[in-house]
Amino acid sequence: MKQEEIINGFVQLGKLMVSLGEGKEWSDFSIGVTQDEYQNLEETIARQINYNGWFTKQNVQQSLLALGLQLTEDKLRHWTSRYTFSENPKAVALIMAGNIPLVGFHDFLCTILSGHKAICKLSSDDKTLLPALLEHLTTFVPALKDRIELTTGRIAGMDAVIATGSNNSMKHFEQYFGKYPHVFRGNRTSVAVITGNETKEQIEALGNDIFNYFGLGCRNVSHLLFPKGYEISRFFEG
Repeated sequence: MKQEEIINGFVQLGKLMVSLGEGKEWSDFSIGVTQDEYQNLEETIARQINYNGWFTKQNVQQSLLALGLQLTEDKLRHWTSRYTFSENPKAVALIMAGNIPLVGFHDFLCTILSGHKAICKLSSDDKTLLPALLEHLTTFVPALKDRIELTTGRIAGMDAVIATGSNNSMKHFEQYFGKYPHVFRGNRTSVAVITGNETKEQIEALGNDIFNYFGLGCRNVSHLLFPKGYEISRFFEG
């Protein structure tokens, strides 16, 4: 399977994700997604809050839009052109978190684009959205069916592991997967440094960095540094 085929598949998926993220009516029937299939995806988005109370429709759409906008042909080609990929594919276990919708998508994208097999252990808090999208990705690129495995149970047969979870989970990651080549990620959040010269618009944008996804993402700002004498009321106005 050529990387070009894989990129084209993700480009098609990106169009679908952007449309869903923007809450638009489906119009691009050229990629083979019917109106009924699109409506099924919309219903899947609306149902997420029943599985995870933090996954409001707005939050799911925001995640779909942010990810979908990255899946353009120009961006994917420019990104992958900087790397030389092995001709020897490996099976990579992706242990996904469930703090925000589709938080494990980028790990999945990297694994598949680099020519490897993805064994995805889905979080119980986010176990239906990715499978719904991948059903269409494997329609766009049928050969990918052999490169993707989805499960919520035990995983085996991997050559490497990428695992994301809480700091407590790190102990289990080390115990069970430490012998494999791995990337382990524990709790993390972000910090903002205020200079005092920010515009009103920048302060409002910082508000989004704090409150998007109810503050549950690793990129959410949870620590602020202010200069001495800063008028704190300016911050709260944002």
